[in-house]
Amino acid sequence: MKLNNETVTIELKNGTTVHGTITAVDLSMNTHLKSVKLTVRNREPQSLDSLSIRGNNIRYYILPDSLPLDTLLIDDAPKAKKRKDVSLSSLCLPLSG
Repeated sequence: MKLNNETVTIELKNGTTVHGTITAVDLSMNTHLKSVKLTVRNREPQSLDSLSIRGNNIRYYILPDSLPLDTLLIDDAPKAKKRKDVSLSSLCLPLSG
């Protein structure tokens, strides 16, 4: 994941704010953080060593301004080669009579 070890702020759907360093993010957007400051709406912030957030609870990520988004958003994953489309009619041999 390109954002590993980046410090981000995450706002949850219930208004809670989480500030910490990303250790992992999976395909469901479940996010694991370390060195976390958790601020529940209208409460004092709490410090935590680590925290996991279920992806469907996340409203949005606030990324640091120093992050080079133009290079991070380039899809550098290997592309699958297109397969030649073979129709069934080209596989059939004519019947001789």
